[in-house]
Amino acid sequence: MRSRAWPLVVLWLALALVAPDRAAAQAGSPSTASLLDFVTFDGIDYIRFLDEPGRALTRDDLGIEFATVACSIGEDNRTCSYGLDGGAAFLPAGTKLYAVRGYATEFRLAAVWRDHVYLYQAWRNPRARVGAALFDIAGKVRTIEVRVGEPTADAPGKPAVIAARADVDALVDMIVRGPARRPLAHAVGETRYWLTFWLADGTTLGRAYFPEAGELMGGVIVSGEFRALLDQYLAQ
Repeated sequence: MRSRAWPLVVLWLALALVAPDRAAAQAGSPSTASLLDFVTFDGIDYIRFLDEPGRALTRDDLGIEFATVACSIGEDNRTCSYGLDGGAAFLPAGTKLYAVRGYATEFRLAAVWRDHVYLYQAWRNPRARVGAALFDIAGKVRTIEVRVGEPTADAPGKPAVIAARADVDALVDMIVRGPARRPLAHAVGETRYWLTFWLADGTTLGRAYFPEAGELMGGVIVSGEFRALLDQYLAQ
């Protein structure tokens, strides 16, 4: 299983958002060096980050069998492409995916491959109208880490940690109640914050927040109060 450095996340997602046909052509080319690890089922795109900081899933986290990978770009980049239902970047065809206990399948799926369990989390759902339909995190977030820019090996300093219950709940509430739309494409140089949501079960959700657009990665729009609260912690 492969994944790429964090900056490529934004590059690939921007490509997919600006021109889906062009993204599919890129994914179907001989080189998949910049392809993000994803699976697509029922129109929902789920992604996986190699260095997600939370605990790894185990078989005890698995719910019912949900779907099977139909094709893999890593195996056949001529007929399999980004956005194809049942398609995957690197998971082999035939790989089983399962629900994750305690979470909606529209938010999380788990793949079992070579005795390892891999977590995939939704980043785009064309049917979502509010954040809760994309991110099933209400009442499940313990703390939130925030930093300016994407987490890279050479990024200086530590993220600000939001642990006050009232502030965590306020931020999560703005997300789950926020309207969801087709995600915007964002320039590489656009200001972004990186948020890591530490959930009660020890797993995490990492997503970029673009303060100028007021958008959480995935197309969820949050109010200006969201940025103001993050900035209070960043300034400490």
